[in-house]
Amino acid sequence: MKTDKTEDVKALEYKAPEWLKKEFLLPFRSGLAHAFIFHGDTDGLVLNPNCEDEPGRAYITFLEFLKSIFDERRIVIIYDLAAGMKFLNPKMEKDFKKVCGLESEDDTSADPIAAAKAGLAAKRGLPQDPNACLPLISKVLGKCENVAVIIRSAHFVAPNPGANALLPQNDRVNIQMLINWSKSTWYRKSNNLILLLTDDISKISVELRGNGSGFYQVFIPKPTKPERIDFISNATLKAREKAELATDLAKVEKQVKNARGSKKSQLEYKAKQLREQMADSDSVIVLPDDFDTAVFGHATQGMSFKQIYEIFLQALKTGEPLSLDFVKDRKKTILNTEYGELMEIVDAQRGFEDIGGLSYVKSYFQSVLDAIKKAEYRLVPMGVYLMGPPGTGKTALVEALAKEASFNFIKTKNIRSMWVGESEARMQKFIYALRSLTPVVVMNDEADLADAQRDTPKGDSNVTEHLMKMWMEFLSDPRIRGQIVVISCTNRPDRIDAALKRSGRGDQRILIPMPSTEELPDIFRVMFKRYGIPTDIKDFVPFAKKTDGFSGADIEAIVLASFRFAGGQNVDVKSLNQAVDDFIPSASQATIDFMTEVGLLECSSRQLLPPNVKDIIQGILQRGLIENTDVFLAQIRARKITDV
Repeated sequence: MKTDKTEDVKALEYKAPEWLKKEFLLPFRSGLAHAFIFHGDTDGLVLNPNCEDEPGRAYITFLEFLKSIFDERRIVIIYDLAAGMKFLNPKMEKDFKKVCGLESEDDTSADPIAAAKAGLAAKRGLPQDPNACLPLISKVLGKCENVAVIIRSAHFVAPNPGANALLPQNDRVNIQMLINWSKSTWYRKSNNLILLLTDDISKISVELRGNGSGFYQVFIPKPTKPERIDFISNATLKAREKAELATDLAKVEKQVKNARGSKKSQLEYKAKQLREQMADSDSVIVLPDDFDTAVFGHATQGMSFKQIYEIFLQALKTGEPLSLDFVKDRKKTILNTEYGELMEIVDAQRGFEDIGGLSYVKSYFQSVLDAIKKAEYRLVPMGVYLMGPPGTGKTALVEALAKEASFNFIKTKNIRSMWVGESEARMQKFIYALRSLTPVVVMNDEADLADAQRDTPKGDSNVTEHLMKMWMEFLSDPRIRGQIVVISCTNRPDRIDAALKRSGRGDQRILIPMPSTEELPDIFRVMFKRYGIPTDIKDFVPFAKKTDGFSGADIEAIVLASFRFAGGQNVDVKSLNQAVDDFIPSASQATIDFMTEVGLLECSSRQLLPPNVKDIIQGILQRGLIENTDVFLAQIRARKITDV
């Protein structure tokens, strides 16, 4: 009997992705662990270790992958709540039953009473309920070596109670039995292996995923860009071959027209062969002429092989060409279905050229983009806070960064839940989702609401503190630098916990104030261009003077209103003046001044202060709309923000 750990890891060493080698193979072979929880894309596809011998099955499910690498073991048990216990082959099942006493030994000298009991048990068949199956599996693990147990949808066997404060006794017994398995030195020495599979680790009992449980956690990430390119190349092989045949046929048919005699007959015969070859490959995806596997590999970032394949199937069924627009539209639908309760997947449409003014911020973000393209992640911030009054372009800047970087772009939603323990589970799922979607730009809007200071009364049984701790640990992880860029937008940075704003989590804190008079003409031009509104106005300086103190969002509303005043026709000076005169700003100047003041005091870089910072400060002081302006001025001078 083989008891070493080499037989079922040869395939891993040869074919497995890096995450599987590092998170599973290394601790298993080193003897650190024999019990693992696989979570994430457990129902996804992986490269077939035997693809060279099975050319028609380049990719198989993760469960099939596990079966293929464990087929040399004595017994492999696959259990799930619906199907009960299954085995790789009849011999393994027979061996299992013998060890459990569910089938009599072949030896005729066996105890007749034991044989009768075994015969009765055999008639009943194998049980399905976990409370009956797990003790049988435990018996086999205790008597045999080289056994592998795979429990699918393990959260049904060992659930996290969620809203229920107390689990039923049967579930508690199952959980304790699994913990006993994970801590058994005999199982480890016997090369016995326990694998729990779940799509979401937050569904698994806390006792199993907590420190000291004995279970190692292995997150199955979405495939990398090179892996996606290989998958797309394989999945579109026949379609690309058909496209090449069509190109060759067009060339031959053109040659037939100019050919004579035997040459013409040869070309006609060749054309016939090409048509027959194309007829044999009718059911293939229609690819656009400019199809590029590398481009599509990038466009599908954040998606699993199975989700990409789903897009291919839909294109095949509808007959639509597999265009980039088709892929992006389906990707948005698929990912929002998968993560919609936690975040919104957004297709970034506008770049920096669609933002008027804010040149100092755009210049900084351009340096971040350059660092990302050079893979010099030390120059990429772990997080950025964009601060200032509403409507000044914070959201537009985040979207532009995502578009220019060609990163996924997501907007966070409320993580909190009314159920006990559910908020923490949702936060953990959210963090795993971000890791799956890398590279990604995350927009954490209204950050002062989600990340409020810890000493603020909340009355939520410390849920807020737990969520903040999880979020801070994630933001401090150096592995996400350059891959996950979190941009938090806020009007009130003074309400955000200081630990979240410190360097290493919020590397830059940048004020985005109301636009200056010099920036407003550019904002007018951008808004007319963004919405394709025709106008013969060339000089927007007079309108900038009339709208001094207005936000970029205000200018956007005015431009749209001017099109209405123009009757949907070309906007002239009269129509734009009517729109300006008709507009009433939503925010009071006092509110704007206060938000600008707190944002200015939170800035982290003198180089990233607004170019007109002195004018901003003097304007606040002259208007005198907020209290304690002398204290504000003293803080400005104490921090040496600027000379006033």
